Amino acid sequence: MGTNTRSPTTKAACAKAGSTDKPTVKPKNKLRRRAAKNRFMQRNLNVSQVNDPNQDASKKNLFYAVDEYGVVEVWRSPEGLILGLGNEVEQTRILPYSPQHLCFDYMRMMLLTLLWKPKPKRALILGLGGGAQARALLAAFPKLELDAVELRPAVVEAAYQALHLRPDPRLTVHIMDALDFVRRAESVRYDVIMLDLYDRQGMAPILAEHEFMAHCARLLAPRGALAANLWRYPLEDYLSASLAMEQAFPWLGFVASRDRNQNIALAAHDAPGHLRELTAIAQKHETGLPVFWRDFVQQNPALFRR
Repeated sequence: MGTNTRSPTTKAACAKAGSTDKPTVKPKNKLRRRAAKNRFMQRNLNVSQVNDPNQDASKKNLFYAVDEYGVVEVWRSPEGLILGLGNEVEQTRILPYSPQHLCFDYMRMMLLTLLWKPKPKRALILGLGGGAQARALLAAFPKLELDAVELRPAVVEAAYQALHLRPDPRLTVHIMDALDFVRRAESVRYDVIMLDLYDRQGMAPILAEHEFMAHCARLLAPRGALAANLWRYPLEDYLSASLAMEQAFPWLGFVASRDRNQNIALAAHDAPGHLRELTAIAQKHETGLPVFWRDFVQQNPALFRR
């Protein structure tokens, strides 16, 4: 989800302890995980579900809530479990039989950051959404410590209640504004940072703020990489976000998504290495990275040492 100039005061940390000033829960067995999840929902989220007065009879809603930013809903479709924000746009899709699978190409393209750090130790997701990206990273890297930031408590509740995101001791969920989070984070550095910030209208305006991108660059570890989901329209917003990234990062490239009206921006402090080595790493992954990597190289030929 996106960010907003007004930040809800509620803050929650779920499972893994990521900082000393945020409450955490560390479940050790199924019963404790279930109890921890219930306490997390009841005490920290405090979101009231309501019935959708305009629900389509063909749509099977599993979750529906209204907060100060609008509607949050989850429905079941033949394609899977869908997270929406009051319109028909699919913000997240989860396959119940394979929940760690990333359904959208743009999400898999963001895994190109792994070419810089094939075995990341710490990662940051700004914009938890339905938790698809978080679930995929945790499944792929058993030793990963992951921070995820989400502005809207209702979205976090939807992820846990209806999209089957599970409490995990390696995952810390921070319910707060993304800009506030990057401002306050000081000593921590991340091998991988993913920006997937949006609202009902599209890409979050914060992606065009130079201060925000400067903080993201500061939090990125040496030899780490950042991926940002940038919507290509409105064009002015896309160009503003691209300029903010260009001023914050010495190394920057873009690749167009094949399935959506989006570009993925890859940013780093320096080039990832020789093209031949990177291609070999990409071919080891089964997530479509060889195809996405070929697209990226073709669209950014001047960025690489051959």
